[in-house]
Amino acid sequence: MAAVTMMSVGVIYTRALAEGGLKHMLASTSPRVLNIHLITQNRPLGPADYQALRSTVEEIAQARMGFMLRAMERYGFSQGNTRMMRPSAEGPAQGAPALDAPTGRPFFLTGFQDHSEIVAGNWPQSGPALHEKGVELEAVMGERAAKSMALDVGSRVVLVPFLTDPEERIGITIVGLAVPTDPGEEYWMNSPLNFFDVVDTDDRIIVPFYVTEESFFGGMGTKYPSLVGDFTWWLFLDTSMMNASNVVSTREALRGLESDVNQKFPRTLVLSGLKVTIKDFRRELLLAQVPIFLFLSLVVLVILYFLALIMGLLAGARYDEAALLRSRGASILQVTGLLVFVEGIVALAAMIAGPFLALAIVRYLLLSTINPIGDAETTLPVGISLDMFVMGAIGGVLALLVLVGSSINRARPSMVESLRDRARPPTLPLLQRYYIDLVVLAAVVFVLWQIQGREGFVVRDLATKDVKVDLVLLVGPILVLLGVAVVVMRVLPWLVRIMAWMGERVAPAWAAFALARLARDPIPYGALVTILMLSAALGVFGATFQATLSLSQTEQALYRAGGEVVIGGPNLSRSDVDKLADTPFIRSFTPVVRVSASLLDWLPGTSVTLLAVDPEAMVDIVWFREDFAEESLAGLMATLRPLSFSPAGTDEDALGIGLPNDAESLGVWLNLSGLHENTPLPGFNFWARIVDSRGRMHNIFMGEITRPSPNTPGGLGQNTPAGQDGSWTLFEAEIPEVVVAQGEQIRLVTLYFSRKSFSRIPPGRIMMDDITVKSASGPPEGLVVEGYEGPGRWVPLVNRGQVLDQVEYTPQAARSGTRGLVFSWGEQFGESPRGILMPGGSFPLPAVGGPDFNIGDIIRVKVQGHLFPIIIRETTNFFPSVDPTNKNFLILPIEQYRQYVRRAYNVNIDDPGAFWLSLVPGVDREQVLTSVAERFGSFASYRDRNVLVETAQRNPLTGGGWNGLTILSLSAITLAVLLTLIIHAVVAIHTGRIDLTVARALGFSRVQIFLSLALERVMVAAIGLGVGTAVGVWLGRWVLGFLDITSRGRPVVPPMVLVVQEWLVALVLFGLVAASLLAILVAAVSAHRLRLADVLRTGE
Repeated sequence: MAAVTMMSVGVIYTRALAEGGLKHMLASTSPRVLNIHLITQNRPLGPADYQALRSTVEEIAQARMGFMLRAMERYGFSQGNTRMMRPSAEGPAQGAPALDAPTGRPFFLTGFQDHSEIVAGNWPQSGPALHEKGVELEAVMGERAAKSMALDVGSRVVLVPFLTDPEERIGITIVGLAVPTDPGEEYWMNSPLNFFDVVDTDDRIIVPFYVTEESFFGGMGTKYPSLVGDFTWWLFLDTSMMNASNVVSTREALRGLESDVNQKFPRTLVLSGLKVTIKDFRRELLLAQVPIFLFLSLVVLVILYFLALIMGLLAGARYDEAALLRSRGASILQVTGLLVFVEGIVALAAMIAGPFLALAIVRYLLLSTINPIGDAETTLPVGISLDMFVMGAIGGVLALLVLVGSSINRARPSMVESLRDRARPPTLPLLQRYYIDLVVLAAVVFVLWQIQGREGFVVRDLATKDVKVDLVLLVGPILVLLGVAVVVMRVLPWLVRIMAWMGERVAPAWAAFALARLARDPIPYGALVTILMLSAALGVFGATFQATLSLSQTEQALYRAGGEVVIGGPNLSRSDVDKLADTPFIRSFTPVVRVSASLLDWLPGTSVTLLAVDPEAMVDIVWFREDFAEESLAGLMATLRPLSFSPAGTDEDALGIGLPNDAESLGVWLNLSGLHENTPLPGFNFWARIVDSRGRMHNIFMGEITRPSPNTPGGLGQNTPAGQDGSWTLFEAEIPEVVVAQGEQIRLVTLYFSRKSFSRIPPGRIMMDDITVKSASGPPEGLVVEGYEGPGRWVPLVNRGQVLDQVEYTPQAARSGTRGLVFSWGEQFGESPRGILMPGGSFPLPAVGGPDFNIGDIIRVKVQGHLFPIIIRETTNFFPSVDPTNKNFLILPIEQYRQYVRRAYNVNIDDPGAFWLSLVPGVDREQVLTSVAERFGSFASYRDRNVLVETAQRNPLTGGGWNGLTILSLSAITLAVLLTLIIHAVVAIHTGRIDLTVARALGFSRVQIFLSLALERVMVAAIGLGVGTAVGVWLGRWVLGFLDITSRGRPVVPPMVLVVQEWLVALVLFGLVAASLLAILVAAVSAHRLRLADVLRTGE
């Protein structure tokens, strides 16, 4: 019954997990992702063509997806480059539109008015007005789009549909401005931004205009039927109609929808996240079935062994009956048939009743432990099915085979053989007599070799990228336990013989008596050691695999999330920092810039993920596991803090060369004698870059690099040198008034050269000295800035070549004073500027590298054409939100990175793609998130790490809710062990009653008999539980090492950490120890009830 029930429980529970897992995945995926986008491309705008298209598409959609279709909306827009023109104050727009004019895009969307609000004006009321040279339409714009284009209610724009015929016009009068009622509503599918805001693509700006469907086709379609457009059907699905049994048919319906529509209208796209969700569900279900199958197969193994052991014990007590039948003329076949007939009736009854018992166990005990997210009132469907009877029958057949084997073994001996075995019990079991156990060990070695060679039970198909399970290799853990069992049975007789030999010499009589009994008949005790070992191993394994898988899912959610709260969206900017600073209950936050970068000093094409963050804030924001790096998170982030740059150790020296706040001009003396004679001049320009107190950069053109000439005119000019002093040339330029308008401190941060043309500029060098500033408060000849050439202050801009540019400080480069600065380059100029700068912080930029980097590596990095150097201060194997198994990564301090790029290239790094936040402990998270949403608006996205963790923990396919099955199975195993130990105690006392009676007659007291019996069972329990615990720990570590893989065949990030539920292990071991103690008590009571006179009188 136990075997049948557990097999049926396995299949019913797996089906419940499948239903719960599907419900969980559908509920945790946005309906926007699951719904279907059916896009027909480049279709004519003519009303007749559209009506034929609409009827065909909707008929196919209803036929294929009607069983779960709850709503349908239509969306369309005109294709082509319809340039937009605006009437001027003098009159209507004339001529052809400019080539860089925005593209106007009229669109219709059914239901648009029901899900939007008019904030100015009204909805379109008049129909289209056709005329000889075009059509007039009324339209509504998004409020954001109108603001971006400086339009308002009553404004009129003109769209030119044909650039070859600019006289044809589509006039659009804006009658209203609208905003979405709820931007997060499912109706808007991907995002409402495409309808309410200007879309800035790489090559053009698109301005959307909403018109009614009737105006779209009655106006544009009627006037210009040859124009084409894209038409989309949004199919809103009722995913509650899906269950685990119809996911395959749903997938086929999606494929059929795409195939049928493309047969009618080629190049049609059917986009839906449902296909990916179904695929992921099937993959995760497959991976979930692996540990469940492994665990339940081990449970069934223990139950079958329990059954075999019980039958063996009972057979030992009833050998006399079978031998008596054999002595009366019955054959082995007849005796076996008699025994099998009785046991077959029991097995048949179990196969009938077992599945119903399993259904009741799952429905009333286990189903409540499966708690997926979604509608809590909807219960998981669990009912009668054919597969539960099939699996139950398999369990019943296995149990029947064990019973048949036991019956044959009982029917085999004759009366003489029975009396001989009782007098001299065999010390070797049947498997060892014929060395069958060595075959088992050979099978174990072979399967382990196969598993190691294939790197586990789960493999990834390189062609299809699907995950597959080798069912044959899943018997590996079963064979491992069997292998350990046969080894124990081999070793135990030798062990107890040695102990008995030692006990005869040093142990008291009662202990020597117990050890002698063990050595004389070790097979039954070895069987008890085996079942205790199997039960303990299974208990430890069960307490390991579920906890480890569940914790891994939790840590994956923590790792993927990044911050405690993540704000994302395309419209975030650095100015949003003020919004977060004013939000209460936010403990710390950091902007996050994530870009792909190339490494110049590694193999060509090597790319990494660059993550720029605030290192001080990160310590409070991200989750970081101790084994990710040798350093703690605080230690890693400390290496990214800015170091003192100047030798004097003052931050002011690192910011740049301070200039007077009333400076009027800036001059730099250059010695060009180091230029190669083949350098084409004028071939490049000389620039200076100044930063004001507000952090704004200003480029100043100092002049063209020309050959020194004694005839060079003096004076101040932008395009020619300002003065000559031997081989030195003064390049001087005015400082724009806007730079010093505020009268605040300004600083020189960069001196650089840019190539003027495509001419090749060979290697060379330029000496610099005497930065001269003229100001209203200074002398007429200007003020020379002293100490600007201090060593360590200036560094070269990073160049692309193999030979790096250099900065030197030498006396030979001095025009005045003791030394000057030499800038030299060893490779030809390219597109990037070359020169020197003060980086304003640590140089090279400090970075924490991924696992492929080494501490101290100095690497040139390119991001969007900008080059900068980094030095690896520390390394870590993992860092939240980045996947090192896919691409290596670098962590940079965002402010230092921003400052360097601005000083080197006068460009801003990308706006942050996200903000990571941490909240004050104990705060109302919903209140804080609401406050953040009010500040950032509805177009931003918000992700709470706690919600992601809860979602992961409740996923039934990744360990959520498996504790119920584990506890139930281990309870059944503990009960089986208890029955085994009690039955063995009773049978052992019965079969060994003569030995015990003789011992009493020779002077053993009842206490000594009790101690002798207790020692036997304590040794059995100690060996079995000790070996079983060790095997369980190793088995859990070994098996879970092969399950460290995602549903897509990728390594789990971060890797699993083996976790043991100590309370569950303690509970299992306590139950097994309690069973052993109870068996001792039963044995003592049975021995106490033996009557000396009766046993000796009836003994043989």
